[in-house]
Amino acid sequence: MRSWWQWLCGFLFGAVVVAAFGTQKVGVWDLSEPAAIVNKTVITKGELLERLMADFGEETLKQLITLRLLEQEAEKEGITVTEAEIQQRFEELRARREDLSKQLGRGRLSDLTLRDEAKRLILLERLIGKRVEVSEKELRDFYNRHFIRYNRPERVQIREIIVSTPQEAQEIYRQLMRTPPAKLASEFERLSKERSIIPGAMGEFTYAELPEEMRLPLQKAQPNEILPPIAATVSGRLTYRIVWVLDKKPGERNPFEKIRDKVRQDYLVERLVILAPELVEQLWKKAEIKYTVSFEDGTGK
Repeated sequence: MRSWWQWLCGFLFGAVVVAAFGTQKVGVWDLSEPAAIVNKTVITKGELLERLMADFGEETLKQLITLRLLEQEAEKEGITVTEAEIQQRFEELRARREDLSKQLGRGRLSDLTLRDEAKRLILLERLIGKRVEVSEKELRDFYNRHFIRYNRPERVQIREIIVSTPQEAQEIYRQLMRTPPAKLASEFERLSKERSIIPGAMGEFTYAELPEEMRLPLQKAQPNEILPPIAATVSGRLTYRIVWVLDKKPGERNPFEKIRDKVRQDYLVERLVILAPELVEQLWKKAEIKYTVSFEDGTGK
């Protein structure tokens, strides 16, 4: 049986090595070369790889076997995946790299790991998609349950001065109306710091996130408009708000018919949690797999 050194030298080291070194590229190493030098004491690449094999080798090899099984099954069923599709899914996963790493309880996931995962997910979706009958009603129900995911509501960006009495609110509003446009931003900021219950209050909101009394006035307002005082109750407290509408960001509506394929993909991804382990288990059971490396003692022999 080949030693783990020979096995590794003949293999692209995959997620284990790349995860340890981030985005550094790893080729065929001279395992006697230093991986680090600590007070003139050398830690060789061979020592490093031995630890990596012992700690992560078995898990990574199983992941690679699973990917090969999925590729073979897809080929049998005439399912193809293009490099462009893998790249698109890879970009989606890479944008969520930090969250995924935390969820998995691992260090920074390498690009190689994410690319393998992208292909694995696409293959699982298509293999399971051929096995699962999805009715139109199920897809529409899924779309309705996740309506906000597919339809972005209009948002409004505002600054506020919040006070306790209508008299103070009117006084501040009149003062702002007398302020020249060139000085309005600095004057609004000064008054907010000096007189607002919440100095510097600002943010970007959907109308549903705002107090009910503010929704209609803000829907009617134009960008860069300062509204007369609005009485609004928040957490049982009546306040008076001078609102400056800085900007409005239009919403986006995507009818079900327009994004049906995307909804179906998302539906299948949700089903993957249940169905993917079952499919992978079936593929492993019927496959002939011969191991030529051992991980029990970290030697790979």
